[in-house]
Amino acid sequence: MTTNKVPLAEAINEPSPGLIARMAGRMLLHGANGFARFVTWVSLIGLVLGVGILTLVVNVMNGFDHELRQRLLGSIPHVSIAQTPLSPPLQAELGSDPQIQTISKYYQGFGMVAAGARTQPVSIIGFAGEELASMETIGSVMQRGELSNLQSTADALIMGEPLARYQGLSLGDPVMIGVTVTRGDSVTLRWLRLNLVGTFEMGAETDYSLVLVNLDGHTDDYWRELGQVGTRVMLDSPMQAGDYGRRLRELQPAVAVETWEEVYGELFQAVRMEKTMMFVLLLLVVAIAGFNIIAGQSMMVHDKRAQIAMLRTLGADRRFVLSLFLSQGAVVAVSGTFAGIGLGMLLTVYVNEVVDILGAISGQHLLDGSYFVSVPAQIVSLDVLTIALLSAGIALLSAWLPARRASLLSPAQFLH
Repeated sequence: MTTNKVPLAEAINEPSPGLIARMAGRMLLHGANGFARFVTWVSLIGLVLGVGILTLVVNVMNGFDHELRQRLLGSIPHVSIAQTPLSPPLQAELGSDPQIQTISKYYQGFGMVAAGARTQPVSIIGFAGEELASMETIGSVMQRGELSNLQSTADALIMGEPLARYQGLSLGDPVMIGVTVTRGDSVTLRWLRLNLVGTFEMGAETDYSLVLVNLDGHTDDYWRELGQVGTRVMLDSPMQAGDYGRRLRELQPAVAVETWEEVYGELFQAVRMEKTMMFVLLLLVVAIAGFNIIAGQSMMVHDKRAQIAMLRTLGADRRFVLSLFLSQGAVVAVSGTFAGIGLGMLLTVYVNEVVDILGAISGQHLLDGSYFVSVPAQIVSLDVLTIALLSAGIALLSAWLPARRASLLSPAQFLH
């Protein structure tokens, strides 16, 4: 029985992807000297760790951003219109949109809570009784008392639990709130005596700076003297608030319209900037792994100069040599990138367990002193795809440079 074997020279002249893959695999596992293989494996491990940490950090930053939005957007108006009742054009525009959850009257003012020698500036938000009953977000985070107490108690208010602790207040205690009143060119301070009937804790800045009151106890003119009375619009998708604001301004230019993005935009812009900076800094770790790939591949090219010259003599062209060394580097780049993405996803799933272990070792939990009891994480497909493409691109570019150098070697210089 005989087998047909393709001569080496013929195989090199008409190389198949399988031949290039086999030769690249042999060079990666058994070729070159031991130190060159060591540098190659170090570069692979560095790429895996860099991509994994980058994926974890981006997912955690997305989680913090999402958690802040959810907690904050459950208690503040998505779109505020300084008009109540609404004009017919605005009423028709909002009433016909199925993406609007609720439309209700609201009050917003600014003042300070005073208890003894302690004062704290706060935002005062007021809702009508029927709207208070539907505010499940705040109702679910009540710490003391019930949200319904605002409807059943006259001159009542609810504030954040941390603010109540700072002021030393208990349920039923009277609370003095100074509200700024503007009349013409003069600004005066009016003191309101309200009763604390409940506390909430959303784990956000609003726990220290927000108090809620019921509008049903007084007329609109009374609240209008103390601040702004208008219409509160809650959307199914708060991310569309900017578009709604622009539409309403075009419809009624004379009416003041404000969205949550304009009020709290700086906070989320700071979060996005922090995420961007962390992304760039950790991407540099991937770039360092890319330099290791260049070093390992360059050492292998240097060690294989004679073999490259022999292949060129047998008929291999520069494209064959380039494909051979680029395939070897591509194995490191692709496998390192996907292994790093997998490691990052695994760490994202078990991030709280990792944080607990680190806290037990260091004696201080990472979330001590923060609003959060656990580390939030959210996987965004676009971010993961961006990390994969950028990391693989950096690694492939790092592998291409030594491969190109190998393809440009002169055979005559290294044949002895």
